[in-house]
Amino acid sequence: MKRYAFSVPHHVVEKLTPKERFVYYELCRLAATELTKDEYFGIPLDPGSLITSHYRLSKLVDYAYSLTAITMDNLVHKDLIQLLPIEHEDYQSYYLVRIKDFDQGRKIRPEERLFPF
Repeated sequence: MKRYAFSVPHHVVEKLTPKERFVYYELCRLAATELTKDEYFGIPLDPGSLITSHYRLSKLVDYAYSLTAITMDNLVHKDLIQLLPIEHEDYQSYYLVRIKDFDQGRKIRPEERLFPF
């Protein structure tokens, strides 16, 4: 399998605050790039979706839990992502994140990158 980076169009993130932009980029980076099945939850994931929680995401982006929750709510309000609860009694704090218009970006092969590192 070839490795890819993901390019997010500037017009999508130009009106976001730096914190919202960072979380949005991280969500795009963590999201599935092709149709797959989540190994832990066994839920099918479309391209541009992932399963996480506020706590888990706050650890990944090194933000306070409350800041992560507020930022995610802002991204939902700005219609960039969709949060769907997971129907699993042991994991009620987890949700499915769907990045809207995920296909507006494009996959970039490592050899096409401006700075290939």
